[in-house]
Amino acid sequence: MSSVDIQLHTALARAVAGVPHHELRGRLAQLSHRYRTEQVADTAPGIRDALDALAYAVVRMPATFRALHAALSTVEHQPTTQVDLGGGTGAAAWAAAALWPSVTSEIVERQPAAIQLGRQLAGGNFPHSWRWTSRDLRDWTSPTTVDLITIGYVLNELTEQTRRDLIHTAAESATTIVVVEPGTPSGHRRTLAARELLIGRGFAIAAPCPHQGPCPVEWCHFAARLPRTELHRTMKDGTRNFEDEKFAYVVATRCPVRPAAARVLTRPIRRKGQVVLDLCTASGTAERVVVPKSSPSYRAARGASWGDEWLKR
Repeated sequence: MSSVDIQLHTALARAVAGVPHHELRGRLAQLSHRYRTEQVADTAPGIRDALDALAYAVVRMPATFRALHAALSTVEHQPTTQVDLGGGTGAAAWAAAALWPSVTSEIVERQPAAIQLGRQLAGGNFPHSWRWTSRDLRDWTSPTTVDLITIGYVLNELTEQTRRDLIHTAAESATTIVVVEPGTPSGHRRTLAARELLIGRGFAIAAPCPHQGPCPVEWCHFAARLPRTELHRTMKDGTRNFEDEKFAYVVATRCPVRPAAARVLTRPIRRKGQVVLDLCTASGTAERVVVPKSSPSYRAARGASWGDEWLKR
């Protein structure tokens, strides 16, 4: 568990102290149903009050933090300013701060309960000032240019037209845009739609795609493993001390990009004497490569993980 993971889990434990678990569980059931069914409603907030915000943060924030951290770790140019759209309780700002401690973040969120809890969780953990802006994304505009805009687990809550408008507005003011969605087939489709819009606005795709062409697979997603605390296991009735958060993402930028030769699309299959890798390649095709033990690449293949870049050897 990283130091920032520990900070986040400690902050969540402090926030939930004294709150009856059965009350959190009741709210969690409602939020989980909304999340699983990917309900879309620009006007119906997922987080209504402080208890909703706390239930969401305890169960979902560690997972979204890990997924956002994984996606942001592929950004090659260090940002100094970040705007997180629909930032909720601040998971993307936590992820950015873990990678770039000096980054200045603005979190745009419409729900007062989420903002209040986000400020409480961040307090004492990050010495620099985070700015929280109460704003509906349907009428958001950026007064200045910004190095990085993050849009994490937001598009799934918006109508198609609002998604398009938001991507176009973000493209007017950002150097780099990172979109992260749930790792479902529909999440992948929303990410692809954002990717297409950003390419149309002159952005280059830096990750995960090693090319600028159409996606060669029906369902592209990745997984971030996160540790579970006792509180997290209790709230989710889990027994394992970890879980895998599935997510889809795209990193688009106006900066020069260094395309990967290929990217590992699924968990490598490790067999006796060989490793099987499913790859998305720079030529825009999906390929399966079998790396035998006799290959100079075998050691690298044994160490490869889902989502890693792969240099063709």
